[in-house]
Amino acid sequence: MRDIHSGSMRGTLVVIFLALLWPAVSVSGLFTVNVQKSSYEAELHGDVELVCVFSAVKRPSDLTVIWTRINPKPDVDVYRLEKGTEKPIYTNDAFRQRAQLIQKQLENSRAVLHLKKLQIKDSGTYRCIVREGDEADYKQVTLNVTAPYTPIKKSVRKAGQDEVELSCESQGFPPPQVFWSDGQNTNLTETSNSSVRSTDEDLVQVFSTLTVRRDLVNNYTCSFLRSGEIQQTASFSIPEEILHECSAQYAWIGAVVVVLLAIIFIYVILRRRNNGQKNRRNESSKCALLFPHSSSANSDSLLTVNENGPQTCHVTSEEPAENPPSLRHVQTQQYSQIDADADVEKRLESYALHSKDDQSLNISSVLPDTRQTVLLYGEPGSGKTTVAQILSSCWAGGLTANALSAPPLHLVLLVDCSAAEGDFFQLLKSRVHYEKPLVSDLRETLLGPADCLLILDGYREGNKDLDETLEGFLTERRMCRVLVTSRPGQCPSLEKTVRTVLQLKQRPEEEI
Repeated sequence: MRDIHSGSMRGTLVVIFLALLWPAVSVSGLFTVNVQKSSYEAELHGDVELVCVFSAVKRPSDLTVIWTRINPKPDVDVYRLEKGTEKPIYTNDAFRQRAQLIQKQLENSRAVLHLKKLQIKDSGTYRCIVREGDEADYKQVTLNVTAPYTPIKKSVRKAGQDEVELSCESQGFPPPQVFWSDGQNTNLTETSNSSVRSTDEDLVQVFSTLTVRRDLVNNYTCSFLRSGEIQQTASFSIPEEILHECSAQYAWIGAVVVVLLAIIFIYVILRRRNNGQKNRRNESSKCALLFPHSSSANSDSLLTVNENGPQTCHVTSEEPAENPPSLRHVQTQQYSQIDADADVEKRLESYALHSKDDQSLNISSVLPDTRQTVLLYGEPGSGKTTVAQILSSCWAGGLTANALSAPPLHLVLLVDCSAAEGDFFQLLKSRVHYEKPLVSDLRETLLGPADCLLILDGYREGNKDLDETLEGFLTERRMCRVLVTSRPGQCPSLEKTVRTVLQLKQRPEEEI
């Protein structure tokens, strides 16, 4: 780590030295660097391409290109290419896996920096340095990352005997100007009160209030402006808004009554379901034979599998039932259709799982830990799909807690990735039979705090949209466990993120 740090410091000193000397060199030579435009504007979470144009060269592969963000301070290395070779060691962690040079554009005398998944703090001044042989030059461009303001949330509350307080709330970036007016277009901004706070994504959340007489018939408008242009606006009509507020209070009381009735209904359903589960407890011993002692690794695992024959067990969930047709209910019903195998114990005895240093492990290691990814390799017919079905059926049977020594999983989602099309969440939607529009349901469940298991069966890299969106999901998830099954060599990029190698071998017949 000391060598890397010192190397990075030396690299920074070299950039500063070249930045001071190269303008003088370029004046005497013919090699120059220019920009197509000096400033760029892009939206939060979007992409942008920063471009600088340089003099034609004979061999683009000999070029050195350095992109650095020089403002705000301190300087940050974004991307470096030295004589055709990428140097990712210099890339700052804030830009790792988000910054890339489009090298094909070098043949067109263009040094194009592609930044993706933009953040507000990416805003600043970027310097592009290009060197060819002994000649070099540089130019600077400015990037402003903005976020459109969300629709205004408005509310009305009683502020005194004869007054009400009108409030508007929205968030975006950069900070806006809040303008209040009445029905006669009178500027009331000076009598309003606004407060600002920053969100986790560095957005500006603005809360503005205006106190008015409740007995005067009038209209009031709050507007959020940026650079003189209206971003969002909302209107209040007094006294109609006050009457609407009273109606909302009565509606709230009615909602409370409905919730209480729903609680009673759910309680009755749970009592019936618990009585039914008593009749299924005898099935837990069958799946307990599958995973008698769970041992989850602390790091991600790569498994190479060579097993035969189906292994399954019946399914349902130990968590309280949700009102159908929820996604969890649909998946439970689907996995519970898998037939149990009476020879599960005999089949399991024919396999032995070993670590890279030939340490014997339990087969339960195929279950990832929270926020962990396990890559399960196997040739066609080796049985990796069967392993995925066993995990799904055990969850649906409510047996994961007993069989795997793990907390009950909120959801297990088994997805067939053969002939996959579209991005990651489009793939999930196409493989799940569910009547509701479930892309938002899946996103919130799999990215949220619920302990879930996602099984991608038969995954193969090569679909750019799918690979990139899966990479983003694995980075953003909070709890979700992921098991990926594939044939050897079909997931080279995913394999680079896995640190532990495990292998499942078939025992010789004389040992069984």
